[in-house]
Amino acid sequence: MSAQSISVIKLSGELEIGRRAEIRAALHVGGGEKAFLIDFSEVTYADSTAVAELVRFHAEAAAAGVPVAVVIGNRQFARLLQYAGLGDAFAIFDSRAAALTFLSGKTA
Repeated sequence: MSAQSISVIKLSGELEIGRRAEIRAALHVGGGEKAFLIDFSEVTYADSTAVAELVRFHAEAAAAGVPVAVVIGNRQFARLLQYAGLGDAFAIFDSRAAALTFLSGKTA
């Protein structure tokens, strides 16, 4: 799979309840996507709203058979997923390059 066939969704800043509609609109499977790279590398804070929307999106993508990789740069957000018991539910990476390599191998 080439990088051009991977849909990239990038969110930044604080992902909290006040941005729920924006997060939900961004994390959407429209149909026809081959893979998703969710880039949270510039997220400075995330609460349970972001986790809930990520879980919803992941289920939607899995139902469509579309692989997802998540890039998380903020340790607080990564810990939040671990504490919620979701650390193994997602393909989480520290870098965009590693996530792209993973997705390229998923549909090669």
